[in-house]
Amino acid sequence: MKDSVRFARATDLDNLEFIHATFITHSFPRHTHETFAIGVIEGGVQATDYKGTTHIAIAGDICLINPGEVHTGFSPHKWGWTYRVFYPGVSVLKKAAEAVSLKWGRMPYFPSPVIKDEALSRKLLQVLKSLEHSGLSIEKESLLLSALAHMVARHAEVTDNTARYSRKEERAVRVAREYLEAHFTENVALFALARIVGVSEFHLLRLFRDKLGLPPHAYLIQKRIDFAKKLLSRQVPIVQVALETGFSDQSHFTRHFKRILGITPGEYCRKSNFFQEKI
Repeated sequence: MKDSVRFARATDLDNLEFIHATFITHSFPRHTHETFAIGVIEGGVQATDYKGTTHIAIAGDICLINPGEVHTGFSPHKWGWTYRVFYPGVSVLKKAAEAVSLKWGRMPYFPSPVIKDEALSRKLLQVLKSLEHSGLSIEKESLLLSALAHMVARHAEVTDNTARYSRKEERAVRVAREYLEAHFTENVALFALARIVGVSEFHLLRLFRDKLGLPPHAYLIQKRIDFAKKLLSRQVPIVQVALETGFSDQSHFTRHFKRILGITPGEYCRKSNFFQEKI
């Protein structure tokens, strides 16, 4: 067997992205998602480094990462793992929370990246298979909201994991993050970013990594890849995507894209349903 990934989007569910993949040799580096990442392991073993601990997921287990949380993905065994995953936004999870009368005023938070819940696992697999095979929008949306409401009710918490920093430190990280999000296509220098936010390079590097889980350069690359996916879904040529996202050339772009997503930009386009959507 070899690595195999299929990306697709449910155009009738606000372009909800989902994948069906097998990874044998690929390991994901530390990275984040803008959305939730929720999946079910169908076979093999997946490991995730998350908040200083390695978590193991086997067939039937649910893997779940909150938006913006840094994690890895790899297999401790030679046969890798197969899973189905989808990426719902915060608004969808808030809607699910409202469905179970949890009016928290913030998005649901899931403390563990691995959940063992056979009933929920079956519900999520039903959702994921319906996203791929069902042509009935009301069926897909009903299954999705029902499964997410079940997940929130049984496994979500309200917690504040924010470390305590001074106002100046909080502002430094916030301004640095906002600057990188606005200028991710540019060749931003750490000393220049530190000057903008008013702290030393070393202090900014430590604060940024402590609060967001990634150093500034990795956060910038993550934002480039997130934007690249959106451009590719619009069928923008790969070489143009590379330039528009700030990479020096296509090979540089491809290397980072595969490192984070486990698939090259060309494979991402060929194995997705982006072209089918416009037929």
